[in-house]
Amino acid sequence: VCIYGIGNALLIKNLAKHYKHLFVFESEIELFILALSTIDLSEELKVYKVILFDCVAKDLEIQIAMIFDQQSILEYLSLYEMFISSHYYLKYYETSILSLNELCIKSASVAIRNADITCFLPLLTHGQFLQNIPSMLESIPFQRILNERKNKFENAIVVSAGPSLAKQLPLLKAYQDKAVIFCADGALSMLEKKGIVPDYVTNLDFTDLAMKFFQNKENLKQSIIALECATHPNIVRSLNAENCMIVLRNKALYQRFNLNDFGYIDTGTHVSHFSYTLALALGFKNIIMIGQDLAFDEEGNSHSKGFDFGEKFSGEENIDKLKVPAYAGKGEVLTHITWNDYRIKLEYLFACNEQKAKFYNATEGGARINFTEELSFKECCEKLLTKEKPQFELPKSLTKNRSDKLLVKFKEKIQKDQDNAKRFLDDALALKQILESILSKDFILPLEFLEKVYQNIENFNHSLD
Repeated sequence: VCIYGIGNALLIKNLAKHYKHLFVFESEIELFILALSTIDLSEELKVYKVILFDCVAKDLEIQIAMIFDQQSILEYLSLYEMFISSHYYLKYYETSILSLNELCIKSASVAIRNADITCFLPLLTHGQFLQNIPSMLESIPFQRILNERKNKFENAIVVSAGPSLAKQLPLLKAYQDKAVIFCADGALSMLEKKGIVPDYVTNLDFTDLAMKFFQNKENLKQSIIALECATHPNIVRSLNAENCMIVLRNKALYQRFNLNDFGYIDTGTHVSHFSYTLALALGFKNIIMIGQDLAFDEEGNSHSKGFDFGEKFSGEENIDKLKVPAYAGKGEVLTHITWNDYRIKLEYLFACNEQKAKFYNATEGGARINFTEELSFKECCEKLLTKEKPQFELPKSLTKNRSDKLLVKFKEKIQKDQDNAKRFLDDALALKQILESILSKDFILPLEFLEKVYQNIENFNHSLD
């Protein structure tokens, strides 16, 4: 439940007894102080029954996005409504309430869109994850990468395929030996044409369109190709396991298999997000981004010159458009809702990791990305890239004996999952039959019977959790 205005906190104290979470928004910090000195909410705050938001905080949008992205909250976002604790707030803070309500609706929409509540994508990617397991067990374990390379160098460049990339390539070529390069798969061919060899190439496509990006695999023998565990199996099969790293996401769904050598990382929902989290995991302190436009350029191009599917990629044309603040505050640029969702996710990532690394936006075009320092690519190179980067041998994969044992254990776990799934399905069908029978009755059923049915539903929901 979202409430504007803490009031004297008595209402909040009483409501907290009946709701899992109360989100309380307040524009006057003095009213927070006054209310909390009158009513003791320490226990409710400690267990997150009550969560307080300062409406004038600069990072309010990020705070809301972080909360709304939690699985326990996400399930109820479609029921969102902002309640006002008293007429006092409606009289004096109406504008603030309307603005906050709009912000919450926007954040809820982003979270719901990214969650894919149809379950089509989660089911598809889970199937692909299962197919990729044998290949993953033969690939380079993520933990070996961390053990051998973490905190060995400070400067990284994350390369994306936005329209601004082409102008940055000559400078990238000149400095490629002084920064570790993380390249989104879509930008790979553009780097190859300029003789630039990335250290890491990231991919998380659930379709096999990205196979086109890897046509010149011979040029990548010393690069590590980092694949998300649910990337399309055709892409996995087309690449060489010797320099591939298939990494597990940091989700309970993957952690439960105890394949810890191959995890865990927040790969996000787009490929550059994966590049940033990989750079963070490896301990880089200065992360420079180029080609991260997340917007169309003045000619309406969605991607850089040389992109394998064309500068005006047809897949971007039919998505709802909007205007957002431009890089360096130079007016506005045209983007679409998917890119804008990506931008918000990146801002969330950067805000959460600002103590670990400094993020420099050297794109020099596209949309403004908060929680980054906007600096020209030339200035970034001259300021930061003064040392040669270290050279590493490719880490080895697990022995065949060990990978075979892990595969056997994995198959046993999957068999148990299938047995549990069948049991859940049988229970669900039985409950469905009972509920349909209840709805078809034209007389009042005994309360004791209905309470028993309700308890069975609660038990079923609890077992799913």
